Amino acid sequence: MDMFTENLLLRTVTYDDISEVARMWNFEKGEISLDRAKEAIDWMKENHEKNERGKIIHICFAVFEKNSNKIIGWCGLDGRHENILNIFYLIDKRYRRGYATECANIILEYGFTRMEVNRIDGKCKSKNRGSKKVLEKIGMNKIGLDKDGSLHYFITLDSYKN
Repeated sequence: MDMFTENLLLRTVTYDDISEVARMWNFEKGEISLDRAKEAIDWMKENHEKNERGKIIHICFAVFEKNSNKIIGWCGLDGRHENILNIFYLIDKRYRRGYATECANIILEYGFTRMEVNRIDGKCKSKNRGSKKVLEKIGMNKIGLDKDGSLHYFITLDSYKN
């Protein structure tokens, strides 16, 4: 599946991307083995197959700049915990130029229009001003602090439409 923004291509990965997945799966900690990259691709594929309209288990998209084969980050929706569907986005520091907001906007559109979910939540560490700014830019409303001290936001389908 491919989705485009002004500057980016978001798509699910295949085994053709295994070297890039190995390089970027855990990019803040370093490259992983090709075996672990295959496991990551299998895990993503298995989760994608469990998703259905109105209920997302997990969907992960690799983020590419248009006309590039190089993964610069990850984004998607994760519904594996506490029956809450959370948006996520991780962009390599070298590419942080508004791309997280572009990703987050298209992920909201995907969740609400294609997958027909009713609510999407977002969380970030209270000191993470960049993520806080993204969540607010995409129209999420602040709920407050979670038990772990993370800021918690949400947006509903109704408020997204308006």
